[in-house]
Amino acid sequence: MFGDKVSKAKKAVKKRPYDVEAYYALAETYKEKGMLAEAVAEYKKALTLNFTHTESRRGLAAVYMKLGMLDEAITEYKKIVGINPHAKDAYYQLGLLYSQKGQLEEAVYALKKAVQINPYHAQAHHSLAEVYRRRGMNAEATAGYEKAKALGLVVSHPASETAGVIAPTEKGVPGGSGPTTSPPRTVAVPVRRGESASGPPQADSPTTTKESTALLPVSVTKEKAPAPPSAKVEETVKPGNELEARTRQVEELKALLERQSKELDRLRSLLVSKEQENTQLKLTVKRKDIEIAELRSKASSK
Repeated sequence: MFGDKVSKAKKAVKKRPYDVEAYYALAETYKEKGMLAEAVAEYKKALTLNFTHTESRRGLAAVYMKLGMLDEAITEYKKIVGINPHAKDAYYQLGLLYSQKGQLEEAVYALKKAVQINPYHAQAHHSLAEVYRRRGMNAEATAGYEKAKALGLVVSHPASETAGVIAPTEKGVPGGSGPTTSPPRTVAVPVRRGESASGPPQADSPTTTKESTALLPVSVTKEKAPAPPSAKVEETVKPGNELEARTRQVEELKALLERQSKELDRLRSLLVSKEQENTQLKLTVKRKDIEIAELRSKASSK
């Protein structure tokens, strides 16, 4: 089966040697078969014909990731977002690659771009929350997990556990349906009053009941308090990150334009040389016509 697909793709390339899609299809076939080196070669041929063919760049980046060549994969995804600033999947993959390499600041920038372009990208929200958690930004991490959960992704809340607070969507906080049933809250009040952990507070201890209901606003206040500082941190970090990223994009675009210009110059020189050859052939044909006419004239005179 794969042999037939490869042979068909090769025939298509032979029939259409200047067709980017033909090389791309052959590269995809090689990738599907696991022939990664051959796939890389064909992707590069496609990109030689069209430097802005983002599908070939995505395929090439995916192969680089399979080969463990993370820096090369990052380079390809950066070129994609340079060509198309709204390529949300490329930003998402960049975020994952930066996170894998431990470059957490770059990972935050790329993942934030992904969720800005597509606010409904649940996995991007979750991945951004993971990076926040690794940076110790627990409030931001909790918010990211909740966004991912609201979009239908099943997630845990490691940041909440680390910070010792309850996730915002649990019962017992404002908007919930009743008192919390999680172990930290049901046990804390009875133990303070010397009551059994397995039973509810007794009716003749109104003080205990008031304190148990008063604990909820305290936990919520602790959970929401870090939000304003986190916003300030983002405001402080974001402009520098964006400026640096913009500068890198401009430099990459300049490099791309320079390479494209060189390629155009090469093609122009090739065209000029072909035109010169064509002119030379025309002159040769004219000379031959003259010689044939002279020979015919001599033959007729004899």
